[in-house]
This record gives sequence, C-alpha cells and structure tokens, in this order.
Amino acid sequence: MNILFITNYSKKYGGGHLNRCCKLSKKIGKKNKIIFLVDVKDKNIFDLIPKNSTVIASKKIFNDIRKTTELIKKIQNPVVIIDSYMSNLNIERKIYPHCKKLIIIDDLKKKHYCDVYINPNFLNFKFATKIKAKKKLLGTKFSFLDLNKNKIANNKKKFNGKKNVLIFMGSTDSRNLSTKIYNAIRSDKFKNLKLSFIKGYNNKNLDKIIKKNKLKNVKFLDFSKRFSNYLNKTDLFISSGGSSVWEAIFLKKKILIFNHSQKQVENSTNLEKKGFVKQFKGKLKTENISKFLLNEIRLFNKNIYNHKNLLDSKGIERVVKEIL
Repeated sequence: MNILFITNYSKKYGGGHLNRCCKLSKKIGKKNKIIFLVDVKDKNIFDLIPKNSTVIASKKIFNDIRKTTELIKKIQNPVVIIDSYMSNLNIERKIYPHCKKLIIIDDLKKKHYCDVYINPNFLNFKFATKIKAKKKLLGTKFSFLDLNKNKIANNKKKFNGKKNVLIFMGSTDSRNLSTKIYNAIRSDKFKNLKLSFIKGYNNKNLDKIIKKNKLKNVKFLDFSKRFSNYLNKTDLFISSGGSSVWEAIFLKKKILIFNHSQKQVENSTNLEKKGFVKQFKGKLKTENISKFLLNEIRLFNKNIYNHKNLLDSKGIERVVKEIL
C-alpha cells in the first residue's frame, strides 16, 4: 500500500509531530511505500525519516487544500496519516473521499472526521464523543514509544554524588527555554551535576552558547536517533512537555517539565497529579528557574507511581494493528 504521512516541519513547530510519524512509519514501512508530505524540506529531514521514504514539500499543505487533494489523487488511494495541529474538520471532509483510509493523530480537543482517530495523551476524553471516526484510540495505551528492550536497563541507583541531567526542549525550542535553563545552572551550586543539552535540529539559539560555554560540567549533544540511549543513562530529565516525556516515564526517570505551549498543560498537569512529573509554574526568570531546579534536585524523589500503571512499550504495535 501507499502510506502518506502529512505533517509540519519548520523552524517554529512540528518536530515532535514529524518524529511521531517517523516512529510509526518504521513499523509499517517494510511492505509498504512510505511518503512524507511536509511544508519544508531541508538536509536535516533525511537524517530523521526512515531510509527509502519519499519526501514531498508543499508550503501550503493546509491552506491550499485543492493542491493537497491533487497530490493525494496522484498517489492513488493511499492510507493518509495526518499529524498536525493545523488539520481540521473541513479539510478532512474534503480529502476523505480520496483516501483508502484517513487516520488523524492529535493531542488537542478538536472535532475530526476520519476512519481512525488517535490521541495518546493523559486527558479527559469526554470531548471525543463528538469526533466522527470508526475507531478511536484514546489514552496512553497508544503512546508512541519506540524502545529497544535489550538496551533498557533498570535504573535502581540512588541519587548521590555527580549525577547526569539531560535537558531537551524540543526540536525547535521557539521559547528559547534551553538558553534560560543554561543561564540558571551557571552557578557553582550545580557543579556536582553533569548536564547535557540536546540541541534540536532547528534550535539556533544554542549555537552562541555552545561557542562561549566554559562550564566543564556542561556538554551539548545533537539531536539523533540515539535519544533513547541518552535518556536511559540519565538520572534527571528536564523536558518541554512533548512526546519525549513518555519514554522518560517508562524508564522511571525523575522528570521536570517547562511546558513549551499552553496546549501541553492539561496533559502535564494530569501526569503531575499522579506523581510522574513536576512542572515549573513561575515566571521564566533565571532566579526562579534556578530555585526550582535546586529544590527538586535536593528532594530527588523519583516517580511516585510505577509506569506500568500508565503505559507499556506496545503502544505503536496496537496503533499499527488498528490502522492497517
């Protein structure tokens, strides 16, 4: 079959959506032709998507729906998988007749029209009764975890001495959270920590810091397919509240969240109520961030609940089974 992924990929947003599509495409691509329709195509995208995938770039994917519909027609009755906040009920109704199946992946509380609707977050799903879909895959049972079980070690170490902290503020980091956190950890109070910043593929703000950095306990990593390995070796994970949180929960890490968007707050708040994460809720000032981090590092209690109460590593397998 032809499988068409439609998602966003730009300097300001879309990295998490593209990454989610890539994970899913790996599971369904062996016997099917995989095509990505994105708004921007650059050298980075070919490092992210699976090999042998076709990439089509169109700047107005959701603004020029006629053009997008024509592209779908040329592919000839594909299974279409959309993962984008820009998709909506009107667009989906127009392209639906030209799809073998239409699958929508969304984190928000919106109306949709499709064959399969997927929302893998920890939300109140009362709103989903208004979604027109033959199948609704709701909740963390369908999380997009892609972990190699053979490389995952149980982390039973206690927090003492010089421990590892991993900071990842998403692929784009449009709020410049990485820089704000870097400024907050420059104090000697953090010298007993090994801090690693993962630079997202469109995070240009960190370049200046990388050139000027003189802190011996801080290093910078490029975003790569080794993310799970980095995460597995860390003790404390500082995140922007995106999809990487699920892997950190599964690996039983202490997780601190600086929400990148208001859209992430409900999911993060529900996770915090269950003891899986702790959110930063103050103004993004150096003093506030530093105080928050120091307090959480001193406490260093890990997740209150075991991840098995929330999710397992079979989410993608369940999704594939339902959409093909």
